Amino acid sequence: MSRAHPGRIGKYRIDGELGRGATGTVYLARDGFTGDAVALKIAHAELLDDEKEGVRYRHFLKTEASLVGRLRHPHIVALLDADLESERPYVAMEYVDGEALDRYTTADALLPVSEVFDIAFKCCNALDYAQRLGLVHRDLKPANLLRPKAGGIKLTDFGAAMSIHAQHTQLHGLVGSPAYMSPEQVREAPLTHQSDMFSLGVVLYQLLTGALPFEGDTDFATVYKINYEDPIRPTIRRPDLPEAVDAVLLKALAKKVEHRYATWVDFAEDLAGLCQHVSKATRELDDSRLFRALRQMRFFKDFPDPTLWEALRLGRWCRVQRGEQLTREGALGDSFYMLVEGEVSVERKGCELARISAGVTLGEMIYLRPEQTRRSATITALTDLIVLKIQSETLRAASDNLRSYFDQAFIKLLVERLDEAGRQLSEFDLA
Repeated sequence: MSRAHPGRIGKYRIDGELGRGATGTVYLARDGFTGDAVALKIAHAELLDDEKEGVRYRHFLKTEASLVGRLRHPHIVALLDADLESERPYVAMEYVDGEALDRYTTADALLPVSEVFDIAFKCCNALDYAQRLGLVHRDLKPANLLRPKAGGIKLTDFGAAMSIHAQHTQLHGLVGSPAYMSPEQVREAPLTHQSDMFSLGVVLYQLLTGALPFEGDTDFATVYKINYEDPIRPTIRRPDLPEAVDAVLLKALAKKVEHRYATWVDFAEDLAGLCQHVSKATRELDDSRLFRALRQMRFFKDFPDPTLWEALRLGRWCRVQRGEQLTREGALGDSFYMLVEGEVSVERKGCELARISAGVTLGEMIYLRPEQTRRSATITALTDLIVLKIQSETLRAASDNLRSYFDQAFIKLLVERLDEAGRQLSEFDLA
């Protein structure tokens, strides 16, 4: 059911609702004089009707307007106008025709890795500019990062950390979203630009892996992990990421402020360096093509689409040339393969046991029997291959849901193989 909107506020004609929060609603509006589109933030009437809260909220809007009004940066949403004395006070912001990054935080909807690094670099530049003006955002999260259709990134909601409604959260005075807070923020200690650095690190971790680095069943469990637990390395969750990403993100996510980057420029330089490490396979292999290839495999028949997307990000996609060995008999191994394209030969003690075409798993006993780390056969590419290489450690660190589907599929696979072995023995006895 759509909510009624006020029709007109001051010189602005209301066209529709863009979003609704605890303190107000943001509308798409048109300037009555210029016809330009703006994002108009209007306080909830019930908030203003409360004498005490109304006074405090108006004071908050004045403070926010005075701070944000100074920001003029291509990657920060600009404040255009404000009327804080009227019966319905409002703030008019630059309208961004695009979408927030929170829609790109799950495994089935991740942005290209190179674009995430580019977004992060631009965020560093914007936050460095804000810091030089004495401002700390204090509520960085994907919902506050807008991706215009024309490209680029826009930071919004500067000053939101001063929201008077922070006291109504479950965290008693904490401002912001718990999962994105720095350790010093959850302790309600003084914040600096390095607190924003930690929050941006959380955002980047989620945009790259589809998972949060610190996530509990409750806000308090999440806060505990932020304070005391180390996150799983990003490349464990998503092995096709460049290895250098681990050092960069874990530095941004350091518990102690002094262990993080000293400046935004330092952080931005390391992010820029990551772009050159994006693997050739990550750039060249199309996700939709790979998804369709996995969907056609019997192994993934029962995987729901979101879970299959998570599986797609689980390993490292590799092109293997004809004649190369995937595994060597007797060698140590820690990974198994999904054969997506091509054909391989399986040999043991110099004898060819089988030729296998795309659509199967290879070397999965390394995962199923962790005590057995030596390969039992040599697998050689008879044609050029595309394979998904999954480390056993990565699957064990994946979500409970994904591991459950993998375990069920492996059980079905083993049952099928036992049935086939029994059938062959039966035919042998009859002969």
